[in-house]
Amino acid sequence: MGLFITEGGVAGHMNHLYDNPDLTFREMKQVFLAASNGELKGTEKTDGQNLQLSYDIKTSSARAARNKGNIKDGGMDAAGLAAKFGGRGALETAFTEAFAAFEAAVGRMSIEEREEVFGPNTNVYYNAEVQDPRAANLINYDLPTLTIHRVGHNEFDRETGSATDRDVSKNARKLAAALDRVQGEREEGRFYVQMNAIKKLEALSDDTAANLAIARLEKALSNAGISDNQTVGAYTVSRVAEMVDKRILLPDLVKKELLKRIFKEKGANIRSVLAMVSKEDAGTIEAIRELVADATKLKFNAIAPVEEIVHDFSVEMLRGLHSAFILDNDAEVERLRQETARAITAIENSGSEEAIEILTKQMSKLKDVEGVSTAAEGFVFDYDGVTYKFTGNFAPMNQLLGLFKYGRGNVPPLEKVDEDIDIDIGTDIRRTVAIIPGGFKPPHKAHLAMVMHYANRSDVVYIFISPLPRGAAADEAEVTFSQSKQIWKLYLAAAGLTNVEVIERPSTNNSPVNSAYEFSENKKDEPFLAQVGDRILLGASQKEDDNGVPDWHRFKNADRYVREGAIIGNVEENASPSFFGNLSGTDFRQTLYRGDTEDLKQRFIPNGDASPAGTLPMVDPREVLAVFGIETEEPTMESILTSLVNEIINERKEKKYMEMDGLQDGTVGSDEGEELEEISTAGGHGGQPGSVEGGGRPVDKDEEPSLIREKEVVVERVLNYLLQQKGLQHG
Repeated sequence: MGLFITEGGVAGHMNHLYDNPDLTFREMKQVFLAASNGELKGTEKTDGQNLQLSYDIKTSSARAARNKGNIKDGGMDAAGLAAKFGGRGALETAFTEAFAAFEAAVGRMSIEEREEVFGPNTNVYYNAEVQDPRAANLINYDLPTLTIHRVGHNEFDRETGSATDRDVSKNARKLAAALDRVQGEREEGRFYVQMNAIKKLEALSDDTAANLAIARLEKALSNAGISDNQTVGAYTVSRVAEMVDKRILLPDLVKKELLKRIFKEKGANIRSVLAMVSKEDAGTIEAIRELVADATKLKFNAIAPVEEIVHDFSVEMLRGLHSAFILDNDAEVERLRQETARAITAIENSGSEEAIEILTKQMSKLKDVEGVSTAAEGFVFDYDGVTYKFTGNFAPMNQLLGLFKYGRGNVPPLEKVDEDIDIDIGTDIRRTVAIIPGGFKPPHKAHLAMVMHYANRSDVVYIFISPLPRGAAADEAEVTFSQSKQIWKLYLAAAGLTNVEVIERPSTNNSPVNSAYEFSENKKDEPFLAQVGDRILLGASQKEDDNGVPDWHRFKNADRYVREGAIIGNVEENASPSFFGNLSGTDFRQTLYRGDTEDLKQRFIPNGDASPAGTLPMVDPREVLAVFGIETEEPTMESILTSLVNEIINERKEKKYMEMDGLQDGTVGSDEGEELEEISTAGGHGGQPGSVEGGGRPVDKDEEPSLIREKEVVVERVLNYLLQQKGLQHG
């Protein structure tokens, strides 16, 4: 078909062999043979905490980065890093001590070396791993070490925060040489900074494993009609095309466009596919939508046969691989086997179908606990300019132990259940709470549809809004927290969502995602936050970014941040659909800036739109636009009433001033006149015509009716009517 797949690895990113769409199967076979013969050079893959590190030449201090914002700001210093991980116990200690060790080591380099390695303006960042026995993940390392990897280093553009294309491998080699020179002897209990050592993957005793892998691969290729000279990408496309044919027969052009969308070719989207189908063909339209929604699953299932082959070969290659960071590798392997066995037993006895399904899937890879044969996470190597990894059975072991320790979906942490925590699997959930974090500057109808999606699945929904304003760009209107909150209240009232609450107080944490984690953890056992027996749904969508990563993926590690006795619901399974063509807050702000009220009404403000979450309410666009100070030609009832009230007040003030200045006949300047005016202001408007309830002067029969009084009566009656319609009473 000539279809080009845009997904896959780039230089510096660690791929499995089946992750690179450009790798031919002839090359994959060559890798199998090279590994089997002991010809692969690489480094140990470690199980630590990732950190990007650089050095500021001007201030002579180290810098750390976790995101683009950090890069643009010139990186975090020691205080910034400590604040980032403050309150995280051993993790905070690990990061701050490793950072200090790095700063001290680089400080012993010459000024010229520092500039060569890091650039004149904190330009080059190095991919590092913090390995600390006090903050272990799965593998228990013996020695606190800051390991700088051989790959993943980048020069960054400080203005954009994005990586440049410049090769920094020469810089990395200079850093490695300098560290070897300045480090000195390792001190017990203190972090040692080093570049990951290069080693050879030991050869197998014979080519049995390689030949078996090649034979299985040839069978898989034959079944798919793929040759050795074709790529992993071509294989995946062929398999997905076959899956599409099994679900629905489409014309070739339609199928080709659909495959482009599934594989995220530039310019391809669901609209371009549906445009080729008759609007009356509801069955085909629905089938196409389902296939697009299942895109990730289709690609996963397509590559599964090749993934299994590569996995089994990797297990054989890593069998007996020793970690350089563990003193007694055999003892650590035995510990991991015992932990895994305990997890398997707990899952088998859990009574949870979801847990058993996960166990079955992972055991198809692990086979049995004897499959845990190394204390190293994996091996990283380069082939033809691309970085790959062998991870063997670390992945299935990690999945099982993660389920055991942290739970998943509707399955609570089984380790805690085993310790008699008072929660039964799937039966003792007291309430379901959805947490929906976001910028929401401003919220639009897709956001409301997402909230409705979670409101249908939860007892209560909390919306967390970032406190920071958005709209710094020259072509965008600025939107504040207060404005976002006001609009949310309009939406929720119109939708009648009584189980949804907007958090009134702006979070002290600028990241609403971190606020969601803080809710789940509830370290201080506060009554408002997550409680024992809570099932927590973290709000996210299936919307994918430019790299094809779905929005829900940001919560992939959420299980680590949940209090004892609560569980995190399966984020992927509960993720909301992507509504209304991936609307964005940026588009909303730009349209606000242009003042295009019609576009705002049609595209962004809920107006009775149909959605998978239910029909959206009709929200008065004038009320939404009024939040931003935009007046429409058609005034709202509230604005009319406000205008009338203000007019009455102004007329009353004018009359009062005229009396005080002696410009009007009557009780000019007398105490009696002033008192009567005050009583009139406070009095009611019932009783006999020409009288004021609560006191006041009688009105002469021949006196002309007061314009102020007539307006007051009208306003009062209209206001009472409107409030009665809303179930309230003006008193």
